[in-house]
Formats: sequence, structure tokens, C-alpha cells
Amino acid sequence: MKRLLTIIFSLTAVLMLQAQIRGNSVVVTVEPDHADWHYKTGEKVNFTVEVRQEGTLLKNVAIDYAMGPEMYQDIRKSVTLKDGSLKLQGTMAKPGFYRLDVTAHVNGVDYRGACGAAFNPEKLQPSTVMPEDFEQYWQQAIQEARKTDLNPTKRLLPERCTKDVNVYEVSFNNERWGSRTYGILCVPVREGKYPALLRVPGAGVRPYGGDVYTASQGVITLEIGIHGIPVTMEQGVYDNLANGALQGYWEFNMDNRDKHYYHHVIMGCIRAMDYIEQYTPWNGQKAGVTGSSQGGFLTLVTAGLDKRITCYAPVHAALCDHTNSLKGAACGWPHYFYNNVKIKKNKNVKIQELDNAKIETSRYYDGVNFARLIDEGQKGWFSFGYNDDVVPPTSAWATYNIVKGPKEIKPYQATWHFWHQEQWDTWEAWLLKELKSTTATKLADRLQTLQQKGYMAGHQDDPFYGIGWAYEDGKSDVKLTVGDYPAVMGFELGGIEMGDEKNLDSVPFTRIHDELLAHVKRGGIVTISWHPRNPLTGGTAWDVTSNQVVKSILPGGVMADKFKLWMMRVADFIESLKDEAGQPVPIIFRPWHENNGSWFWWGQKLCSDSEFKALWNLLQDYMNARGFSNLLWSYSPNLDGGWTLERFMQRYPGNDRVTLIGEDAYQWGTEQDFVSALNSDLTFLAKFAKDNGKLLAMTECGFKNTPDPTWFSRVLKPQMDQYPICYFLLWRNYEKEWFGPVPGTPSGKDYAKAFKNAPNVLFLKDIEQ
Repeated sequence: MKRLLTIIFSLTAVLMLQAQIRGNSVVVTVEPDHADWHYKTGEKVNFTVEVRQEGTLLKNVAIDYAMGPEMYQDIRKSVTLKDGSLKLQGTMAKPGFYRLDVTAHVNGVDYRGACGAAFNPEKLQPSTVMPEDFEQYWQQAIQEARKTDLNPTKRLLPERCTKDVNVYEVSFNNERWGSRTYGILCVPVREGKYPALLRVPGAGVRPYGGDVYTASQGVITLEIGIHGIPVTMEQGVYDNLANGALQGYWEFNMDNRDKHYYHHVIMGCIRAMDYIEQYTPWNGQKAGVTGSSQGGFLTLVTAGLDKRITCYAPVHAALCDHTNSLKGAACGWPHYFYNNVKIKKNKNVKIQELDNAKIETSRYYDGVNFARLIDEGQKGWFSFGYNDDVVPPTSAWATYNIVKGPKEIKPYQATWHFWHQEQWDTWEAWLLKELKSTTATKLADRLQTLQQKGYMAGHQDDPFYGIGWAYEDGKSDVKLTVGDYPAVMGFELGGIEMGDEKNLDSVPFTRIHDELLAHVKRGGIVTISWHPRNPLTGGTAWDVTSNQVVKSILPGGVMADKFKLWMMRVADFIESLKDEAGQPVPIIFRPWHENNGSWFWWGQKLCSDSEFKALWNLLQDYMNARGFSNLLWSYSPNLDGGWTLERFMQRYPGNDRVTLIGEDAYQWGTEQDFVSALNSDLTFLAKFAKDNGKLLAMTECGFKNTPDPTWFSRVLKPQMDQYPICYFLLWRNYEKEWFGPVPGTPSGKDYAKAFKNAPNVLFLKDIEQ
């Protein structure tokens, strides 16, 4: 309910918390005989008209109806529904919408119903022509506007802020000095870089509340007005303007492309994106724009002119295909030339003198022509209603069809010029998915999809060395054992913080860089761990001689600056991990693992629960501030055997900070103890992961030197088979200490027996994209 009220407030600015008047006791239904309302040209649509009161069919009801091509219904009759029902039929010879409007008269009150049947709408094309200098004209206008400094203002609105979102009224210069655009900016409180969403308004003059809900989901939102006036004044101010100076503003200067009212409106949208880029913590990667009706038009405008936009969602977009009415076909609001031409006996008849200047100018303000500029790097979501008599679906479909980039369409046939709650929810979910879709979220989706096939085999340091070999290109103990690389490879960054050339296991960082990217290029999954040295004592990660280490590196601590430098070095290395196209590669990042033990300086007895969480947040917030969207964060405690929800939550960083729950599980003692503890842990962790929407993995595991030659097939695999893990990662094979398969040994052969041909175990070839 809180979310719904937030949404309504952002649209209407003021909402009284009281019962709402919705719907009527009398309902007119106009039902086609195809569930999707779609027909092929030449096919007949059969309508059924009924009038019901409180669900009961009414008889002897007088109705008026009009039917025919949308906006040009030429069959008009009045009849009485003696038995409460009426059957009507229509067809179209060419693509378009055949509309039946019905008005029922019950007890002196009129009630409306309608149905717009679609005939091959996917073949509809707009009639408007793009002027040769269209794109050049608008790009020059943008360049000219940018000669004026934004000169922004920003005022906190504390009464609208929440614990997660700061809300401001902002303003900035538009196309010239003194021409201002005002809006409501909502920014997540937590420090970091975020995607951004520009909300552009429907027609009218009103105040705005800002999109607090979307901002609470980790997206910067800017909701702008278009009239150059503050957006937080009393409602009466806007009412007076709407009925006075701004009445019919959409028709101001229709014959002059430079003075047209929407000229400064369009510039305001682009300048709003300039503001987002320059004055907010935008991540520079994901930006969306959305709006309905007039806002749908401005959505197309902004996406077409501004390639910073990566996703856009126009809902029943107005101001599209203005000149379609000149050939007697439906056009979008505000139906500029609808009264110039009427259809009489299937012929277009001019009934008013045409204003060529207005027609030519309209082409520069037609959503269709802006839609033609949208490219392959921008993804769109279109939605509208087939009963809409303000923005007819003819123009909506034609606009959609002209877009060349990736797009989706989601019509809600029965809606008029409004949307259903389900439509809003789908719309909002799509925007959040696209805006928050990152390299990391795509990796999470991939892991989730692959888990439906089984779980992936992994190995730490797999391409660097094995038993009896080191640094031989293409070599791998797993590959030598089963004929394929592991699907998951683990890499270690310990030592990078010191500026060393090699990690704590003596692997050159240049080699880590190259092998990690090589595995990604092959289609594999990579995971990174980091065992930093002890920043307080100078010892290794295993130096647990002081319980003040974590405290010393938190903000204000004596080693805070030193540790910030360490984080910078880790981030610099991660930043270098890019594919051949220059894009960051997806990485499972697994810091501060096994924190429930006490063998690392960040362990259970070495810092408090609050200090550990602060340590996690410190690193994660730094990485987020650096703009990384390719890190999938894994929280990986050690084998415990006695988890309770209360104990687990003591150090758990939080659902908004973790995507994958890991288990580091080695057999150090008896088989019975290991199996008992592992089943106890995985039972708990599997339920926790399911309840909280997290992935689950065995992020480290093994049995040192595998003294039991049947351990893989008899102990490890049967346990893992019982739980929804997405991968398991055996620790490294190094000289006299190994955890993965050793080719040619009994345990190596057992590994092949357990995993090579198992249908639920995935190696590299099983996951290649």
C-alpha cells in the first residue's frame, strides 16, 4: 500500500487518504470474438454488446452506437436491447483499427463502452514525412542551448525525504538564460553511483511529487515540469495558469518551428539529462526516460535525440503521426488537423483550408520522426490501450513499427486513456530491470538459468599450475582429467594491495589478468577472492595477533588512509579486466570469506559483528563509488554445522548487499562429522537463499590430498546433489598440497567417474554461450 501511495503521489502531487470513488454499478461491455482483439485484414470481427447492472444483464436498454474505422466511424444507430444483448459485425480491407463505441442510457445516466479491433496492426506505417534537415535542426538547437550554463539551484524538501531517499526541488537554465526548467530530484542516500530515470510529464499544468519509490530501489529520478515554473506551489496557481495563460499551450505558435511551444519543452528534456550527468551521482552507464501521453511523446523525443538514454518506455504516446488525418486515418492527440478533412462516401473531403506552415512545422514536432532516430543501443517498452480515444492505437502501433532498435510491446486492449494497476506494475518492473540490469545482474541471471541444468564444476588457480607442471599455456589438471576446462575458475588478488607484481601464491598479476580474461572469452565463469595482508601489523591475512585491525581501517581509524589505498589498488586491477569490446567482464567477488572462523584478521573473534558489517560496507561502497557494475558479491562463511537464523544474521551484510550465499566446506576431520555439518549447513543455507532470492554455491571445498580415493563420488557429490547449488569450487592443486583432481591417480579417476558424465554437472563446454 505504501508503494502504491508513493506512486499515486508522484503523479498527482496531493492525495487524501480516504476511500476512492471507482467504477460504476452499470457496465457496458463490448466484446470481440478474438481474445487478443487481433484479426487479419478481410476477416470479420463479431462484437457482442451487453449492459449489466451489478453483474445482472439489463433488458430493454436504449443504446447509441457508432462503428467503423477508428476516429471515422460512419455507421451510427440507436437501438433498444430487448433481450439485453446485441451482435454486430465489421471488417477492414487494410491494416488499422475498427472501433465500436456504445453509449447506454440507464435511468437518465449515460454509460460508455467500446472495443477497438486490430487488423494486422504490425503492418501499420506512419504517414508523416521526416524533413531532410530534421536531425540537423535539433542537434543545432541542442548545441545552441548548451552555450547557456545550467546555473542549477537545489533545495532540500525534508518533508518528502525518507531514510533511503533525499528529495530536492531543482532548477536549471533551459535554452537560454532565464528560461528555467524545474523538477523534483530524488537521490538514494547511500553513497555510490546509480542509474538514472528521467520522468517527463503528461499534458497539463500541475505540481509534482517526485518518484521516491524508484529512487528507493537504487535509481536517481528526476521528474520535470515543462512550463518554466516551480513545481511545488499551491494547486490553485496551476489551475489559474491552466485556465488562463497556458490554456491550449500545445497549439501555441504551431506555424513556426523556432517559436513552437514544444521547442523549449524538448530542450528542457535534453538539459535535464545534462543536469543528471553533471550534478548527480549518475553511473554514466544506464539512463532511462519514461512518460505517458504527452510524456510518451517526450520519451520518444529524448530517446531519439540523446544517446545517453539506454532504455525508454512511452505509454500511449501522444503527438504522433499528426498528418495521418489528412488522408482520413486516425492521428494522435492533439489531433491537429482532424477538423481539416472528413470522409464522405469513402472519399477525403477538405472542409477547412489547410495551413501549410502548420503542416510543415508539425513534422518537426512529430513523435514518429523522433522515433526514427532511436538506435540499436536503446531498448524500448511500448504500452497503450485499444480503446484509447485520445491516443488512438493506430498511431501508437505505427510509431512502434517504425522503431528500428530493440523493443517490446505490451498493449492492454481494454484500457482507454489510462492504465491498469497491472500495467503500471509491469511498466515499473521493466524500467527497474533495464536500469538495474548490469553485467553483474546478467551474470546472476545466467547462473540462475544454468542451475536449471545442474551445477558447475570449478577449480582455484586452474590454468596456472598443477601436480608436476606450472605455467604451461592451455594446461589444466581438470582438463587433463575429464577432457574439458572447469566451468568456473577462481583467482586470488592477495598482494595486489601492496603493489606487488605477484600474488600471495606467487602468481604474476599479469598472468592472472590474461588467464581470467581468456576464461571469460571461452565462455567460462570467474570468481575472485582477496586475502589482504594485515594492515595494522604488516603480517599476512592469517596474522590474528590483534583484535583492533578492522577498527583501525574503518573511517577515522589509524589505518583508514592506508586501507583506502589498498582498495584503490584492488579496484584499479578490476577496472583493467575488460573484454575485447572494452566492456567490464562479469566477476563473482568473494571478499572477507570464512568470517565465522577466527583464522583471518576479519574473523569472528577478531572484530565485532558491527565492525565486520562496516568492513563489508566499506569495501562494497568504495567499489560502487568507483562505478563497478560487474561485481556479483558473494558472502561465504565457513562450514559451521550449527547455523540458526539469529546467528547467521549477526554478520550477514544484508539482502541489498549480497547476491550469492557461499559455503566454504573442507573435510578436516572425520567423514561423518563433515557430512553431518555439510548437510546441516546446506539445509539451512538453501532455505535462506530461497526465502531471500539468493544464489547458493560451494564457494570452496575439498579434502586435502584426497586420501580417500572414492571421496569425490561417494562423499562430495551425493551431498551436493541434494541441494540447489549453482557451482562448487575445489581449492588449488599445488606441489604437495592439492584439493582438485590429480590426473592419473585413483582420486583423479574417481573425480572423472563422479563428474565427467554426470548429467547434472557442468563443465565449460556445457555452459558455452
